Amino acid sequence: MRLKLWAAVVVLLTLAQIAATVLVPRSFSLTLINDSIEFLLILSVLLVFSVNASVSPRKTRLFWMLLAACWGVTLVAQAMWMYFDLVLRKEAPNPFVGDILLFLSNIPFLAALLLQPHLNSDENHKAEGSVDFLLLLLWWLNLYLFFVIPWQYVVLDEAKYGSNYNRLNGLLDIVLLLTLGFLWSRTFGRQKWFYASFFGAQLLITVSGYVANQAIEKHVYYAGSWYDVPYSVALASFTVVGLFGLTLASAPAASQKSKLPVHVTRLGMLAVLSLPVIGAWAALNRTAPSQVTQFRELVTLGTMLAMALLVFAKQRQLRTKLAKANQVLQEASVTDPLTGARNRRFFDTTISGDANQALRSHAPTQELRVSDLIFYMVDLDDFKEVNDRYGHSVGDEVLREVTRRINAVIRSSDVLVRWGGDEFLIVSRYSNRAEAATFASRILTAVGNPEAGVATAGIEIRQTCSIGWAAFPWYPGEPNAVSLEAVLGLADRGVYEAKTFGKNRAIGILPANQGTTLLFASAGDRVSTYSVQTVCAEGPSESLKSCGDS
Repeated sequence: MRLKLWAAVVVLLTLAQIAATVLVPRSFSLTLINDSIEFLLILSVLLVFSVNASVSPRKTRLFWMLLAACWGVTLVAQAMWMYFDLVLRKEAPNPFVGDILLFLSNIPFLAALLLQPHLNSDENHKAEGSVDFLLLLLWWLNLYLFFVIPWQYVVLDEAKYGSNYNRLNGLLDIVLLLTLGFLWSRTFGRQKWFYASFFGAQLLITVSGYVANQAIEKHVYYAGSWYDVPYSVALASFTVVGLFGLTLASAPAASQKSKLPVHVTRLGMLAVLSLPVIGAWAALNRTAPSQVTQFRELVTLGTMLAMALLVFAKQRQLRTKLAKANQVLQEASVTDPLTGARNRRFFDTTISGDANQALRSHAPTQELRVSDLIFYMVDLDDFKEVNDRYGHSVGDEVLREVTRRINAVIRSSDVLVRWGGDEFLIVSRYSNRAEAATFASRILTAVGNPEAGVATAGIEIRQTCSIGWAAFPWYPGEPNAVSLEAVLGLADRGVYEAKTFGKNRAIGILPANQGTTLLFASAGDRVSTYSVQTVCAEGPSESLKSCGDS
């Protein structure tokens, strides 16, 4: 109801101006009525776009803020025009100081369209687009300073000023119409109708502005004449566009990507490359006064410097983005996508460094505290039954929960690796093998906590695990006697022994003189005999039998 009332007020203001043009003769009263109505119509557009900015979701808020800025600048220019008409009671001069405001007001308009609020875009693309927009803004500003300002402030020439201003402003209007037409053709549903109405309003204000400027140059224009009627209708149509925009807040953003941002980047680079050509044309142009030529060369050099700084900033921005992307890719390449634990590729790329550190720690000349590299192979008990009974989605949730529980008890220097389907490897760095049994007991308790099963999809599952562990170097006194691969195999052997003797326990494989029970001899890597140290969920024990096995 309020939107209809707002639209009705705008229509009444437009009809009032038409009536004044028909009924009121050329006079101060007509000027007052005309300028006041145009001021109110511009204010209406500013307000409706500001309301859109305040109620729209974050992804479209900047779009409406830029449009509001466009009409805020236009309102200032209108106020300056009214100052001449109503306070000084004389025609605004030509050239008019407010012309640059009317020209620059279209720049945030163009920026808003380039945001393409109907699409989903990330912050990185917006950041890159902001630099490209600034390059285009500087380019347009350079064109205005190059072609228009010299004939206003350097060497006053009303004819050249008016001609260059109209051409440049017309070029910008064409760019805006082409951009709106592109967006109109690439959208659907209510978004398509929105851009269609936007295109119509912009086309109407472009044509009416061109006609009014031609009348001003021919000195046949006066405030309240018929030249102002199309302009007022165009202003009213922009309010309608803004009111239509209020109905689009809940419209979903499209998922497709447009080619327009790519074109904007290319245009930004072309703008940079065009400056030397523009500067050379200024230097070779013999028809312009020397003051104008000098001014143009200074403007071009200043713009080139500003653009070079922006290009440098963009390159730095792209390097930072590339470094982050490489970091993300690197992290993804060494991370298990299901559990978030490290994968075997990470283990393969880091284990040699860890092993060398452990070997140096056991060197005869080492005076620092000796530290071991301990491998804990963790295998979930009866996990196949979970998948068979509840499905793989529940099984995946169990794997994620087990990962979380293990991460909660290991140290920050330790690494959790998903070794296989339901098998994990904990690489415990800078450890002491004398404390390995206690650490294994903590893992057993964390995973198979009887008071907190794995709850998922309304199902509570008590998941236990079996652990085999071994320390590297195998012989502390002879660090190079047994290879890293052999120690890993011994940890895996510990898992087998834990499964054999009842599951939900940890078995450490140690050299024979450090353990309690001799099992068998191995043929390789000088592992002639070894023994086991058994840990149940309740803690370490002295023999297998104490865990309840026969």
